Amino acid sequence: ADTGAVAAHIIVQYLFDRPGFQQDPVADTSDDTIIGAHCSCPTRLNGFNNPPEPYDIIHHHGNRDAVPRTIWKTGQRVTLLDVFPDKEKSQFLIATGTVVDNISVPPSGGCVVSVKYKMDGSQEVLSFPGFHQLFFYGDYKKELKDFCQLFNFQAKVV
Repeated sequence: ADTGAVAAHIIVQYLFDRPGFQQDPVADTSDDTIIGAHCSCPTRLNGFNNPPEPYDIIHHHGNRDAVPRTIWKTGQRVTLLDVFPDKEKSQFLIATGTVVDNISVPPSGGCVVSVKYKMDGSQEVLSFPGFHQLFFYGDYKKELKDFCQLFNFQAKVV
């Protein structure tokens, strides 16, 4: 039911030929990072026609289902996209940063895919807007800003 997340998935797949990881953001104020967590993540983060990232098969956090836990490359450049649909002018929230870590669950709690992401700049993570943002491999801030200009969307770059 999250139309902004659906729009972000479509845009990322169409423009960059790669999947996005829709995640629930958790602010880690101890080091100003965001932990993007969910229990389902694509493995072909470099593009649909490229080899998959490594993954393990582990239990869902409720010890019910077996799910793949994609291992994100530490140091990998990542773009974050969130779309806020509006009848007048939709807004794209765009940020770039770097993968810092893959959080192991357990011993930590939460969803099995938990990617720690450090944004460029000095954005306070506790006040970072949005939910179900997409993380995806690559630094595509400029391309997304250009897309917004071309199609009359509002780009908010953080």
